[in-house]
Amino acid sequence: MDAETLITISQQLAALAEGLRDGNLAGAPQAITSADLPVRLIHTRADLLQTFDSMIDRAVHSIDAFDRGERPEQSQPQSSAQPAALQRGVRFRVVYDPLVFRRDDLTRGMLDSVRQGEQARVSTNISARLLIRDREEFIIQPAKPATGSPLAIQFESDELADFINGVFSTIWDTALQVGNRQFESGRLLDDDEIQILRLLAAGQKDEAVARVLGVSVRTVQRKVQSLQRSFGAASRFQLGAISARHLLVDQTGQP
Repeated sequence: MDAETLITISQQLAALAEGLRDGNLAGAPQAITSADLPVRLIHTRADLLQTFDSMIDRAVHSIDAFDRGERPEQSQPQSSAQPAALQRGVRFRVVYDPLVFRRDDLTRGMLDSVRQGEQARVSTNISARLLIRDREEFIIQPAKPATGSPLAIQFESDELADFINGVFSTIWDTALQVGNRQFESGRLLDDDEIQILRLLAAGQKDEAVARVLGVSVRTVQRKVQSLQRSFGAASRFQLGAISARHLLVDQTGQP
């Protein structure tokens, strides 16, 4: 699946959140524009945190989430309800935006969660914060709520469940799979992958990348294809742009 498709799917989720919040589903996917749902609007961060904790406390089977890392300084990096939920066997799958790695407190919170058993991946294709309890209850937080607008919405809907769970599954399946060792080291990519992304971001061709790394062009092409799949990039150029835009690498192209 290419990056444009992933972005469209993610944007549909964000449009759904804004439509439910504003009582206007015109921007949502066609199949759900007529939905009439009881929606609870969340106006304060205290209410948002309490609602997250409550949903996690009530989880029986699973919690799935998108985390964009957009939280105020000094905010709680991990839900206080998560350790107990993990201990009782609730499966946690979280897709993080790379922006999370800009803040030490959020990175530490993520590492603690992974150590406790959370499954974590990284994707640049997240347009809204999302929490799903047992595939049936949802919180969606638009990336940048307008001034005076609710921060997030909470609802349950059989009509929307397939769509929202499908969005999560699609992003999860195409997200960068990162093992515990990579999280522990704070590095998403190995040295060769970082160097490849730097060189691509600087506009270098496969032959030049191969010379720098001292490997064959075919090896470079294989690694590039693997990175494209991980980041949902349709081309080498798009892969370089994604990595530079999200600060995964710098653009110097220097060995």
